[in-house]
Amino acid sequence: MGCWKVLMLVTLAGLWSGCHMESWDPGAPEVLSVGAYQLTTSPEQGTAEHRVEEVWVYSPTEVLGVYPLPATVTLPSGEPTTLTLVPGIRANGIASTRRPYPFYTSGSVDIDGDPSTLESHEFLGSYVNTNAAVTRILLAEDFDGANRFQAMSGSNASVVRMTEPDLVFEGAGSGHIHLDSAHNQLNAATNEQFYNLPKDRAVYLEFHYKADVPFSVGLEVIGGSQAGRLSILVLNPSCEESGICSWRKIYLDLYPALSSMPDAVAFEIGLNAFVPADGTEGDIWLDNFKFVHFDD
Repeated sequence: MGCWKVLMLVTLAGLWSGCHMESWDPGAPEVLSVGAYQLTTSPEQGTAEHRVEEVWVYSPTEVLGVYPLPATVTLPSGEPTTLTLVPGIRANGIASTRRPYPFYTSGSVDIDGDPSTLESHEFLGSYVNTNAAVTRILLAEDFDGANRFQAMSGSNASVVRMTEPDLVFEGAGSGHIHLDSAHNQLNAATNEQFYNLPKDRAVYLEFHYKADVPFSVGLEVIGGSQAGRLSILVLNPSCEESGICSWRKIYLDLYPALSSMPDAVAFEIGLNAFVPADGTEGDIWLDNFKFVHFDD
């Protein structure tokens, strides 16, 4: 074997012996603490109660990860950078449809790269309102002073405005549906509101609910080739094994439905529910319906 080959083998062996993983120290990470998302709204925008459960963390070049809130984000030390923090939701209440919510503002934080300092960020937000994008909010029904839902054909149950403080989610009122053997079917929709929703961009229906029976939410389509009721999402009971039901917020993605109905004239919110198969009673509580989309 030539001398140069022997020298190469010795050199490679020396390099390999110095690269054991246990001897590699990447250094202490820098830690960023992100608080729970805090949304601020004006009276014209309705409730500030949200369901932002995650933060999407972006560097200037890539997605660094998605973290449950409040979050502890670890980053390589020695690399000063600016991070963008985007609030995340579960569209339609489904874990597999986790995504950034475009209508809530993001946060920005400068990282100095020094692992000896704990960076923290108070995650404050509002609905987007910039020169590039303006969020339009249509308050469909918050039950504070009225009830726009009306029972339709085939319905022997109805949406009733309730004002008992211990039952209302927030504000002066919430909606309530009671199902039993005498009121075993609900078919209701907002009455003569004729919401004109865009069909070429993201549109969400935000609302709160509490229920011990399933029910469906959709659109009453007015005009066009698909006029009639379109059920979009069936919501399951929001109760624990103990039987205690809690209020939840839903972000219902309407774009797939709206984009498939270019000739529809207008829309109403539609609700359907049936008494459970065993014939027992059931209750559904509702609040804070609002459509959200960007202006042209």
